[in-house]
Amino acid sequence: MPSYIAKAYLDSFFMLFIVFDAIGNVPIFYMLTKDIDRRRRHRIFFRSVVIAGCLLIFFMFFGDLFLSYYRVTLDDFRIAGGILLLILAVEGLLGRVEAEIIRSEDIAIFPMATPLMAGPGSIYTVIYLNSLYGFAPTLTSVILNVAFAWIILRCSDWILSKLGRNFLLVFSRIMAFLLAVIAVTMLREGIVGVASKYLK
Repeated sequence: MPSYIAKAYLDSFFMLFIVFDAIGNVPIFYMLTKDIDRRRRHRIFFRSVVIAGCLLIFFMFFGDLFLSYYRVTLDDFRIAGGILLLILAVEGLLGRVEAEIIRSEDIAIFPMATPLMAGPGSIYTVIYLNSLYGFAPTLTSVILNVAFAWIILRCSDWILSKLGRNFLLVFSRIMAFLLAVIAVTMLREGIVGVASKYLK
């Protein structure tokens, strides 16, 4: 394989890997699913990575067309996702995450698949990679990152179970706070992005 082709595949994988942040999402995903039994948790993890992968593949092919047709910007995604994540984070910090939300596998769609994995950053990245490197490297990057995320999440039960119950209770609150920080960051970036367009 010529070096420039290998570089396209490697660059595509690592660029999406950084934004996809499968490792960084593990503790947040635990916080969201800690009251669910192991088998259902694994099923939710699987659904979340598959849905995230499908969303990224969709935007890889139709991202530009979809965004332009509905006049939606990535900043709009950031603001909407930030608001929803902030609500969920506040509930988690106060210990009032609604049972029907936590026990429902819909959590695999929101917030796990999107916006935590297939969020504005990941969507922009696959659109950019497809325009820069083309179909094959971008699709390979999505598939490999989804597979890697599944492996990490599948092993997360064993890793987190070794830390102890008390540690995990404190840890879940910390992760809820981190989720709030991510939400505020998304909101700030979205608002700044929208404002900058009107201030030009």
